[in-house]
Amino acid sequence: MTLKEFVWHKLLRRPYTLAVKDSGTGDPVVLLHGLALNGAVWQKLVALLGDNVRAIRPDLLGFGDSPRPDWSDYSVDDHARAVMATLKKRGVTKPVTIVGHSMGCLVAAHIATKYPQRVKRLVLYAPPLFVDEPDFPIHGKMRSRYFAFYEYIASRPQLALLPQQRLWRIARSMFGLHLDQERWLPFERSLRNTIMAQQAYEEFIALRVPTDIVHGRLDFVIVRAEIAAILKANPHITMHTFTGTHNLSGRAAKFLYDILTK
Repeated sequence: MTLKEFVWHKLLRRPYTLAVKDSGTGDPVVLLHGLALNGAVWQKLVALLGDNVRAIRPDLLGFGDSPRPDWSDYSVDDHARAVMATLKKRGVTKPVTIVGHSMGCLVAAHIATKYPQRVKRLVLYAPPLFVDEPDFPIHGKMRSRYFAFYEYIASRPQLALLPQQRLWRIARSMFGLHLDQERWLPFERSLRNTIMAQQAYEEFIALRVPTDIVHGRLDFVIVRAEIAAILKANPHITMHTFTGTHNLSGRAAKFLYDILTK
């Protein structure tokens, strides 16, 4: 760690700027990837959008080619502040559309809540929204089961040292996850502090920008039960379901493209 990084980022808590791919012209669309992924997962959607949209694809903090500070909590606010610092550095000042995938949805919703003047629309694919509300007991039970599994993973850093281990072979095949020893700490802390310690329910309920939420019928990662009922009180949210999985397949890219361009 350099002296500048120690003072500017660790002591003064100034956000990092992220590695980013930026292509096309026109209105900016910010694409936020999921846990243990990077901006490259958006290639199929970017190809469909063409050059008439400015597609901004950051690698979130700790992933891809972005900084991986070992002192960061990798909370949703850490991720969001880094995204906003990156947009500022790239001269993006007008309201943007943000497209999120999985954990990126939680970051997108937090940005829309904390910086509402900077966001004009959200399109969220497979948000990992886990709610513990007495009115939705089935969802609460499912949340407990998922969190027990996530805790099992997060408490075993040795998994990152086993690149041929079946768990990660399946994860790479199904979801495109890329995880190694260097990225374990951002992965583990993002899992705990962004996904498991989320305040997303309150933020989703409070959203005041047009928001499209998309779930795949074959998505076994996300708890879909009762989500529509949980969010129906917010008139700004439109729910969509299509035959797809959790990963950003070509089918998913086309579905998102149709939503973005309709």
